[in-house]
Amino acid sequence: MFDDEDEEELFDAHFHAELERYEKMIRNRESYYFDPEVLEQIIDHFIVKNQVKNGLNAIDFAKSQHPHNLVYDLRKAQIFSTTGKLKESLLILQALEKTDTLNPEIYITKASVFSQLRDHEKAIKYFEKAIEVSGEFEMEEVDDIRFDLALEYENVQDYSSAIRELTKILENTPDNEAAIYEIAYCYERTGNFDQCIEFYNKYIDNNPYSFTAWYNLGNIYFLKNNIEKAIWAYDYAIVINEDFSSAHFNMGNTYMQTGEYAKAVESYRRCIEIDGEEALTLSYLAEAYERLERYDEALYYYERSKELNPELAEPWIGIGIIKEVQGSYPDATAFIKHAVSIQPENANYRLVLAECLYKNNFVEEAEKELETAIELDPAYSDAIVLLAAIYEESDPAKALTFLESLPDLENLENKVRLSLVALCYKAGRHTDALLLFAAEMKKDVNSAKTLLLYLPEAETIPEFVQIIESYND
Repeated sequence: MFDDEDEEELFDAHFHAELERYEKMIRNRESYYFDPEVLEQIIDHFIVKNQVKNGLNAIDFAKSQHPHNLVYDLRKAQIFSTTGKLKESLLILQALEKTDTLNPEIYITKASVFSQLRDHEKAIKYFEKAIEVSGEFEMEEVDDIRFDLALEYENVQDYSSAIRELTKILENTPDNEAAIYEIAYCYERTGNFDQCIEFYNKYIDNNPYSFTAWYNLGNIYFLKNNIEKAIWAYDYAIVINEDFSSAHFNMGNTYMQTGEYAKAVESYRRCIEIDGEEALTLSYLAEAYERLERYDEALYYYERSKELNPELAEPWIGIGIIKEVQGSYPDATAFIKHAVSIQPENANYRLVLAECLYKNNFVEEAEKELETAIELDPAYSDAIVLLAAIYEESDPAKALTFLESLPDLENLENKVRLSLVALCYKAGRHTDALLLFAAEMKKDVNSAKTLLLYLPEAETIPEFVQIIESYND
């Protein structure tokens, strides 16, 4: 009796012998007879190797010997579907569908074609049909169809249906990492973080050693700004798999949020130990050193990151910020400008550049950068406040008009309206300033501290003091 390994070796040896025989036939321009199953294996071999021309030639030869074997037409349709000949593929598949109604491969291929045509509703229809007739498929093969179906539901933003299919996959194969990640994405898109957390907690109850589930649970807690729980979940992921670099990386990001920069350094360095040097991780490590004011180490890792990927903006902006801190404004401006050239749509980079230009007395250029930042992000309060402050230096009336004409003033951060309070008061519009300030205090008693940033003398002005005291009683 042969065991499974012996049988596999015998199969491989037999197939390679038949493949060599086929290739010899082609070279010698002869014609040999082959069993239909052998020809199917040879065609599949060429498809897997992405040898399209050889595959199509093998199909034509196979059809000449076995003209009624429909699998060869199916393989041709599959080749056409992967080489952009979608119309030709559909014509073959429509004919096959009429004669072989229970073949799931036909529906899978048809769904794939419609997906490429961005007709996602029809893709969903045929993936569902494939599952319906997949009785002889292994569970893993059915899960693959369900995963593609889930992706199609995502394409039409039907995330609840995608979650349903992904849940079925995880019921069958709990260790399916792709489904674990994808279901987290779907819950994230729906914004239902609590339901996602409930799902992962139940999943972890049954699969406590799934480090990917712990990792995704950490990500959801991070999105909910529950930093303590995020660290707790990432820590479990790392305990289960200490070489799970993504968990170390996100742990580092979490520590950056909490201001625990030394711990962030440890997490990023561990990530580099596992995966080797990667430009983005090096840049994040450099930023952690920068926050610790260990500028030499920060500059070293920013430079290393820049060398590995010159098109990554983060190290350029990081070096620029350090140069600015060190008082080297011309160098700082050059690095930050380069970062902006890489990411021209990044409003924050525009603000950083404007601040550097302003400190270097390039006022008009600073104004242009801020104006662009606000065009990119009309709700960018830091850019709005700085631009108003720069306008005020040369033309207070312009600054006042600028703030009052903001289209969504009431929905911006209160620092914008409090800077407007200061401008109104300085312009002699005391009543307007006091009314606006009282309205802000009603919303948030901490508004007084913010106002003092723009109008320090407010703490000695009786009318302001009275409003502050009335809301602090």
